[in-house]
Amino acid sequence: MAHTGRHQPEKFVGVAEAPALTVSAIEKAELKATHLRWKDSESGLPTRCELADGYVVFLLRSELPAHPAWVDERPAPIATLRQGQFLLLDLRAQHSALVRGDVDCLSVYTGSDALRRFQEEHELPPTGLLRTPLGRVYEDDVIRHLGEALLPAIEQPQSASQLYVSHVALALFSRLTAQHGTDPLPMSQLRGGLAPWQERRAKEMLTAHLDGRIGLEALAAECRLSRSHFARAFKISTGISPLRWLTGQRIERAKILLLNTDLTLEQIAASCGFADASHLARAFSRTTRLQPGAWRRLRF
Repeated sequence: MAHTGRHQPEKFVGVAEAPALTVSAIEKAELKATHLRWKDSESGLPTRCELADGYVVFLLRSELPAHPAWVDERPAPIATLRQGQFLLLDLRAQHSALVRGDVDCLSVYTGSDALRRFQEEHELPPTGLLRTPLGRVYEDDVIRHLGEALLPAIEQPQSASQLYVSHVALALFSRLTAQHGTDPLPMSQLRGGLAPWQERRAKEMLTAHLDGRIGLEALAAECRLSRSHFARAFKISTGISPLRWLTGQRIERAKILLLNTDLTLEQIAASCGFADASHLARAFSRTTRLQPGAWRRLRF
């Protein structure tokens, strides 16, 4: 069977028949993440992944009982999966299973070409390949935290920051390559920071996109660097990541509007690139230890 060019985790064969199926997904920064939930099917739910030139991480958010599974029609049963554990599947092979029990999992897909590109940036053998032993269950706090970090973007894809998702994607590629690469090697380290013109231009572009709808790729291209080298060099030069620097600029912009306008918190949030007033309040209080409204009142 020919491999499809794109993988669509929410379209597993059989899943559409699941009771009380809930699906939400985001596709940005060379990955596609999906939150899949459905209720127990008494007889078990047959599922099959689409073929694709890439890999998928299935991260369990609740326990899933042991169930029969097959890879290219060969038995590869899956043991009970505890919350936080995950499967790593190579989708060039046909994966199918008979799933029993309530399902709540995150599916994160990336193509082999995206992994090759990441590996080339780090001067690693550009194989794009990962080790995926049949039936192997993994437990990795880094992968678990990265998956959970994607949840807000998955649930609200329209307001998700592209820069935020880009950072999570790079961290995921790094972990998968380091822990599961066919020939893992130490990552090359960038020794210097950005040149003055690169830092100035990067900050100009970030300031012009307070909504975060600019990715590391565009910033790196403007500075004539790879994405990974740009992210590291920016942190060396500024002491913080591009995402944290951008958040600081959003907060400063919010302070100006709080002091000089009568805009509501919702309006200020929208103007400063936050998803909503709650998002603004969380970021603002982390920086100032005050809610925006309280901070505004103290200055009048």
